Amino acid sequence: MSTFIYIICVLTILLLVLFQVASITYTLRRAYLAMKVDMGQQKKILQWVAAGLAFWLLITAVLSIGGYYSNFRWLPPRVFLFGLFPPLAITIVLCCSKSFVNILRQIPPTWLIKVQTFRIVMELMLFLAFLGDLFPFQMTFVGFNMDIIAGITAIFAGRVFFRKGRVFKPEVIIWNVFGILLLVNIVFVTVISTPAIFRVFMNEPSSALIASFPFIWIPTFIVPYALAMHFFSIRQVFIKDLKPFET
Repeated sequence: MSTFIYIICVLTILLLVLFQVASITYTLRRAYLAMKVDMGQQKKILQWVAAGLAFWLLITAVLSIGGYYSNFRWLPPRVFLFGLFPPLAITIVLCCSKSFVNILRQIPPTWLIKVQTFRIVMELMLFLAFLGDLFPFQMTFVGFNMDIIAGITAIFAGRVFFRKGRVFKPEVIIWNVFGILLLVNIVFVTVISTPAIFRVFMNEPSSALIASFPFIWIPTFIVPYALAMHFFSIRQVFIKDLKPFET
């Protein structure tokens, strides 16, 4: 049973990563088409983006397989310091970029919220992993991980916050901040569940599996993706000529 559950969890992670890569490239392609960017330049940019994503996924996978992230003697652990922070830094830089704001202007605002529904699948996978004795209970919604709430509410928030011909900015900001706090919570719970000197949850198994392949893509790609969508959504609502509806 544990082997079967492990395979299901691995396949789920791979599918989530593929979905996120596809959503990034598709959204950029749509934005560039709306901006009437030259097809040659558009293709070149998308190739660079795809190459960058592939490089990050590859380097984190190689380091994980080599055991680099499994060293929990570092404070904070490498899996978070050199896995989560780099994409987060890039996200912040993008939010400050005028060129990227022009891209955000072309993206239907509902997309950045509705895409967070993938977190339902993510949380179900973590619960399944708990049943298979792969992750501790505190990393699931039966423990201290309430991230599934963001996924469920995203189904409705993406529609409710953009209606009657306007954008409900306070609601969008509050929802996104709430979603960010949920992510911060599960990251913190995961950190204090690792086999490190600052470990708080002593129940087994620990969260050490998060440093192995392909689970390493949870803190290095899947979580940063969710954080990025929150930051982009908040940044987007401050654009003056933002269109509230999908076209």
